Amino acid sequence: MALNHQDSFFAFDALYCSEEAWEDGGGRCFGNGFVNESNPFPVSLDQDMFWEDDELSSMFSKQEQNQLFDIVQADGNLAKARQEAVEWVLKVNAHYSFSALTAVLAVNYLDRFLSSFRFQSEKPWTTQLAAVACLSLAAKVEETQVPLLLDLQVEESRYVFEAKTIQRMEILVLSSLQWKMNPVTPLSFLDLIARRLGLKDHLCWEFLRRCNRVLLSVISDSRFMCYVPSEMATATMLHVVDSVEPSLRVEYENQLLGILGIDKDRVSECCGWIMEWATTRVEGNRSKKRGFRSIPGSPNGVIDVLYSSDSSNDSWVVGSSSPEPMSKKSRTQQDQLLEMLSIPH
Repeated sequence: MALNHQDSFFAFDALYCSEEAWEDGGGRCFGNGFVNESNPFPVSLDQDMFWEDDELSSMFSKQEQNQLFDIVQADGNLAKARQEAVEWVLKVNAHYSFSALTAVLAVNYLDRFLSSFRFQSEKPWTTQLAAVACLSLAAKVEETQVPLLLDLQVEESRYVFEAKTIQRMEILVLSSLQWKMNPVTPLSFLDLIARRLGLKDHLCWEFLRRCNRVLLSVISDSRFMCYVPSEMATATMLHVVDSVEPSLRVEYENQLLGILGIDKDRVSECCGWIMEWATTRVEGNRSKKRGFRSIPGSPNGVIDVLYSSDSSNDSWVVGSSSPEPMSKKSRTQQDQLLEMLSIPH
């Protein structure tokens, strides 16, 4: 089935092998992409992936099961504390425009620390303190500019800790993690496989952006803790492919599972959870909009409706569940109002 690359961000009929310059083989180069005159379709994913077998094997050998999963399944208080801590990390990560990797690393550090730390329900502040320390460490590893420890505690922090207290917790976390600060994460596999897909620069960026958004949106849910990074990455990519062009789902699923050697049932199960999350989010957004619109004359209600409407158009939705696009006129009016109110959109 031929696809119009102007209609789909994937542009699967324009996926070219990303090589700097090839002078033979009957092709020509455009930027960073190579076009084969006789075959404009991308080389198969498995051929490209073998080029990086060593890197892939290394990641498989280093990826680890989340040891906290079984613990949170047996301890509801810890599960709740962990979810609140991760959600706070994600809010602060967005507040400072940190990278997706910073958030993923912070959650990885937090889960590994909590798995070796005895949770005390009578001291709920310890989980929040650990979250602050883990985000601080992740930012120091990944970001070029890191706010002061006191400034890091934004987004409705339930507890505010002194800098010296956070620094002591950082040392404790580092000791517990044995200073292993560069773990294999789902993003490790996403980056590698996206390169092997042969997507050109802007398409590769968009593909990763969408995958990152899905991953960050589900990372606080303890149900996903049982999947190793390669399974999470594969399920995330398949969800993105399915949401853009469902007809390509089976083809890419077969290639990915064959190359990575991942259990199909586990990936399908993980995809099911992501699909459930996406559907729930769509329904939640619709409920919020109905609720907001039932509040006549409320300035806050109007602002929330506008912000919710704008966000919903960029939400992850499934099939026909996508909300109707706003008219050009109403979108322009909305953008002007949001700009006047200094609300990000």
